[in-house]
Amino acid sequence: MATYVCRFGLLKCWLSAVFSFYNLLLPASLRSEQADAINNSNLIDLSTLGVSGSPARVESIPGTGELGEWLGISPDSAWRLGGVWLGNASMQLGGGLDSESEPGFAQSALLNLHLDLDKFVGWKGARVWVQALQLNANNASLRSGSLQGSNSAVGPPPFDRTELYDYAFSQSLFDNQATLLLGKLIPSTDFANVVIPIAVNQGSLYALPSITSLTFTPPYAMPSLLGRLPGYPNSALGASININPKIWNKSSYLKVGIFDGRGGSGISPAVQTGIQLPSLSGPLFLIGEFGSTWRIGSNLKPGAMGIGFWRQGGPLNICSQNKANCLNESNAFGSYLIAQQRLINFRFPNDGSGISGFVQLGWSSAKTNFITGSIGAGLSMYAPVKSRPLDSYGLGLSWARVNNQAFLADEFNASELMVQAYAQLHLVGNLYLTPSITMLPLVGNKEAVAPSTSALMQLIFLF
Repeated sequence: MATYVCRFGLLKCWLSAVFSFYNLLLPASLRSEQADAINNSNLIDLSTLGVSGSPARVESIPGTGELGEWLGISPDSAWRLGGVWLGNASMQLGGGLDSESEPGFAQSALLNLHLDLDKFVGWKGARVWVQALQLNANNASLRSGSLQGSNSAVGPPPFDRTELYDYAFSQSLFDNQATLLLGKLIPSTDFANVVIPIAVNQGSLYALPSITSLTFTPPYAMPSLLGRLPGYPNSALGASININPKIWNKSSYLKVGIFDGRGGSGISPAVQTGIQLPSLSGPLFLIGEFGSTWRIGSNLKPGAMGIGFWRQGGPLNICSQNKANCLNESNAFGSYLIAQQRLINFRFPNDGSGISGFVQLGWSSAKTNFITGSIGAGLSMYAPVKSRPLDSYGLGLSWARVNNQAFLADEFNASELMVQAYAQLHLVGNLYLTPSITMLPLVGNKEAVAPSTSALMQLIFLF
């Protein structure tokens, strides 16, 4: 009981510090109306500078829509057809697991068909879309031994799957002050998503597609939400609403969602909601997030912060590998914080080059949570070389407190630390190459040898 009270006290202190920081920066959001006034139509298109290292995890409408244009669909049409293909190969350089010796391979393909109902039939503010996912990977992609995930293209088994990933209806309400989403959704694109940057006007020097291109999993799936928040490759039936009222100067938001929670119920093997029939008859996952954006400095560098709380319905359990021992509880709760900030501009206002950073924190006292606490951060450097305007580079780290209560101590270490460096190099058109090096000084899996070092080479094509 004493331990629980201590943890609750730490959480209160953490939230107090967060809200103090939020209140300090909130007045800067009053300048947001000017944020995108600096514009230069002669600049190179920045819409593909700093492409996400895992688009399927965090982008609801992926790709550029050029596939449709190649097939004769006008850019001004109500229809949009696009997507992204991602493939990578990984090699264990030292430490990790000895279970596989061959290189790891993974690939995923997303195909998205989007219809703007306003343009199509005059239904103001309405959109529908459907998205297919193809995923293939092998066990060797997991050889690093990381519990958080050192390769964001790899999901839980089965490693080979074809699924109807996402189908959704979106409706803007109250003069675009709220957006309702219904369908089989990818909640990780809307909640605890530190990767997607702040929305700015088209043509803004800050209109980049992603805050980071890291290839490990934590920026795209917060460790303390692994197995709880539905996302790649397990979308889930549900609904959400995002409220962004004018009385908040449209710089603050509140969003809530309710989703099929069978994937986080602790059933072993876990329910793969991405390839199962949609249902809301079992446990439910509830989540809410409140946040705000701001602009600081003479160049109005954008920043944002969000605070979220979630509840996973039960009954829940976590068991040993042989299922001989289990921990049980009726439900689970947790919270998180995400923040991002443009820190430095290199050649402003001539181009969008510069450095951005992000921070993410997660916490849960649930005894059935796989990871009970996490801290992540990263820095991204965009176009440091003027002659290479679509290249980016970055560093990231993620620390996780692993649940090693009772019998779990025989399988897991108390914590895991993962560090990664990457370079995203623009090859031609919408084709990018991303080499990365990942090191785990602390490995969560007791079967893995630390330090674990792996290399990955990733190719991304947007269409």
